[in-house]
Amino acid sequence: MRRYLLLATCLVLCMTTIAQADVKTQAAKEAAEYVMRKFGKEAAEEGIETLSRKIEVLAVKHGDDAIAAVKKVGPKAIHVIEEAGEHGPQAVKLLASHGDDALWVTAKSNRLALFAKHGDEAAEAMIKHGELAEPLIESVGKPAAGAFKAVSKQNGRRLAMMADDGALTKIGRTDQVLQVVEKYGDRAMDFVWNNKGALTVAAALTAFLANPEPFIDGTKDITKYVAENVAQPLASEAAKSINWPLVLSVVTVMVGGFVGFKVWRRKL
Repeated sequence: MRRYLLLATCLVLCMTTIAQADVKTQAAKEAAEYVMRKFGKEAAEEGIETLSRKIEVLAVKHGDDAIAAVKKVGPKAIHVIEEAGEHGPQAVKLLASHGDDALWVTAKSNRLALFAKHGDEAAEAMIKHGELAEPLIESVGKPAAGAFKAVSKQNGRRLAMMADDGALTKIGRTDQVLQVVEKYGDRAMDFVWNNKGALTVAAALTAFLANPEPFIDGTKDITKYVAENVAQPLASEAAKSINWPLVLSVVTVMVGGFVGFKVWRRKL
């Protein structure tokens, strides 16, 4: 009885597998026909049978997203996914979601690796800002991806410039600064760009990171904060440390010497 039950189970599994394969085959054929109509000459070079077979292989390996990717991008999607190697699943996901816009990311394994490591935000940031975003995401990771995703292309260029010329390093606490940019978007990046000098003052940076919104919306002035909370206290401490009696004595001696010198000159 147990043997018959085992055979029946195997038969059901085989029939299910065959049915699923038939579904994939039919879906691949329909996708190939669609691609032939949409991409014309480019698809015709492959031929309907070859194209259908390649799509089916990808669909079996990567699922329905592979079919969606080929339908969006055309025959070149097949080559890109095959070339992606271990990052094939990431390439499929990006091409299915973003079409041709994702080709820049899928073209190199290190970009796909960044996507695999840091998730959708990294991919979307690279798609949006291209080569500008790549180095900072590579060095800082997820905070950089989130910041680039949150800002416009103009502020993306600014952020890349600050990373390239060392301004972000001079400010310090880069992860936290980027998290503020991610949260508040272009408003935060405008503020950081316009006040990168003031933010190099540790006390000002601490105040900004603790409660960024008043600085971003203009309720608090960062330069005024530096003057009132850093410059004035330092000047006051410096004044307290001066030995005023000694300074007065030195000034008296200098004035006396100058007057004596003038009198001596007149006598001559």
